[in-house]
Amino acid sequence: MGLLFIHINCSGTNPVTSFINSLTSKKKSSSLAQKVGKFLPSSSKEFIDIYAMESQVRNHRAWVQERSKELKSTKKALRSLMNASRQNDFQLYEFLDANLAVMAAAHENVLSNAKKEKKLIIRVQKGKKTNIDSKIPGKNNSYLQQFIILDDAIDLRKSAYQESIYKIKKALVKRDMDLVFIKEQKNEWFFITEELSDKRKEFQPSIDKLTALLVDAITNDKNHIEKISKQLNKVESINKRLDFLDKLFLNIDKIAEKQKGGRVYLKKSSEFKEEYEIRFENSVKDYEKYLENLRQLFIN
Repeated sequence: MGLLFIHINCSGTNPVTSFINSLTSKKKSSSLAQKVGKFLPSSSKEFIDIYAMESQVRNHRAWVQERSKELKSTKKALRSLMNASRQNDFQLYEFLDANLAVMAAAHENVLSNAKKEKKLIIRVQKGKKTNIDSKIPGKNNSYLQQFIILDDAIDLRKSAYQESIYKIKKALVKRDMDLVFIKEQKNEWFFITEELSDKRKEFQPSIDKLTALLVDAITNDKNHIEKISKQLNKVESINKRLDFLDKLFLNIDKIAEKQKGGRVYLKKSSEFKEEYEIRFENSVKDYEKYLENLRQLFIN
């Protein structure tokens, strides 16, 4: 399901939100460098060939595409607050405006440098006797060295983008507000859904064994066919419910975005839970109930 990013926004007292809250306390104690460290440039970058360089450019373009939608949604989520703070809290307005500007500039810069990286790649591909270690005409750097310089600059811009998000969220928390990034929230919940999925997989050997028993009963002992068939039908019924919940977990971000009108939204920290959050928590409880039903079914 992709890489995970730990930025905790949830609160509550039930087992699901208690688990998330335990992660929140860890977040508060971590430094900004730890939060954005994954984006910091590395002096030991290695691109073994032109294909690795092309892959890196694709990664940057995917980042640009994803952040384009995120940035647009963030601006929309903060619009009302900024309009109000321009009159009532100009310091907050300036702070938000400055950080949004940093995010926008970082976004544009990543796109620009990714295009420059792509041009370097094209020049290497078109040169009959050119490879990534060849010197760029008129320069001291090789194509690879210039590519790494551009890539380090991209990483710094990505770091600046994430740092501004962190600063905005931190400032809003002080004012009892929470800027919720639905994609991050889904990534947080991945820990929970993945654990449920692993528990479900533990039943597969028992299901396979039951299926084999049915085949054996058909060929050797027809008296057990009806009993085993009923058991398999119950298993199939539970699995269909679990399949439905797995699909819901997979698409919970789309459900949330539809309900909230975007990928990012602003709410009071003390506000009641959103409909999609309640639905997720209830679905987790249902999933656990169905797993227990499976367990009892095989015990019996």
